[in-house]
Amino acid sequence: LPMSANGGPNVTAALRSRISTRAFLREKEVSQEVLEDILAIASRSPSGGNTQPWHLYALAGEPRDQLCKAGLAAVRKHHEPEYSVYASKETAPQEHLPRRQKIAYDMYALMGVERKDGPARMRALARNFEFFDAPVAIIVTVDRACDRNAWGHVGMLMQSICLLAEERGLATCLLEAWGNLGRTVYEALGIPDTEIVWCGLAVGYADPDAPVNRLCTERVPVSDFAHIRGFSSKL
Repeated sequence: LPMSANGGPNVTAALRSRISTRAFLREKEVSQEVLEDILAIASRSPSGGNTQPWHLYALAGEPRDQLCKAGLAAVRKHHEPEYSVYASKETAPQEHLPRRQKIAYDMYALMGVERKDGPARMRALARNFEFFDAPVAIIVTVDRACDRNAWGHVGMLMQSICLLAEERGLATCLLEAWGNLGRTVYEALGIPDTEIVWCGLAVGYADPDAPVNRLCTERVPVSDFAHIRGFSSKL
């Protein structure tokens, strides 16, 4: 594939370079024009019969700060999530938990957080609700009447946003933690009850000096997840 018109990476390079950025340059803003261009192109993502079951609330400046304030206040008190973001330890496939544990340990090590330091780990978790200082905070919702098929298509939209951002030299992080604070988000943003919060999405410029941005997750080989049959030669 050729390089993009603006000199950014092609799709393969963008996928290989994309990470979940957890430290942004807060003062380096993203223009509304750039964001709207990304969203317009991302809207071409598959959407199951062209249903386009997604809604995005993109915030900067004071609206962004007010949402962060509401989110941080909510995590300090008991809140009841609408749904489980992850499967429970009892029901999850046995390989999931070790993967989640490893990325958590690796991330905390880069952040200088001791494994047994509960308060420090909670402070690290709370950074999700500050969008890791990204200047653009997006809340992604799905039409509540839709089932799992629609959630998959909204996921395709988010992947498109991340890759288009990467092409433009921007960094992103999908924040599933916001899915635990649906009621807080509905109230803060005036979201109708016909929608359900899936996640947050941080967009901005990565802090090149932040150790946490060196985190690189491992992926299992293709043979571990793909069942390939009928080909005349091996993959």
